[in-house]
Amino acid sequence: MSILDGIKNFLELVNENWTTIIVIIGLVIAITKKAITYFSKSDEEKIAIAKKQIQETMLKLISDAEQDYDEWKQAGSIKRAQVIDELFANYPILSKVTDQESLIKWIDNTIDEALVTLRDIVEENKKQEVM
Repeated sequence: MSILDGIKNFLELVNENWTTIIVIIGLVIAITKKAITYFSKSDEEKIAIAKKQIQETMLKLISDAEQDYDEWKQAGSIKRAQVIDELFANYPILSKVTDQESLIKWIDNTIDEALVTLRDIVEENKKQEVM
């Protein structure tokens, strides 16, 4: 009888939670597909993905560095080093780039573009405060 009770309890559990079970199975399948797709990409494709994400997050990294060294004058190289360190920590695939020199140049260009955007935002905020 205990086997039948166990089967009955299992079926009741499934009946009461079938939507949750289906959602969990769907999530597991989706995450597995995404992981397989990502890991099947070449290093160059992974690096391209990382560069796109870097461009999207660069403004935050720079503003964080600006806040960390707000009191310091002439701390541009320290801020730059902090941003690059964070990038390599957050995107370890970057260490696999064979031409590190061109990668650093690209990062520097991305930093310069984000600095222009940051300055524009700061100026706009100052104008808003005056009004």
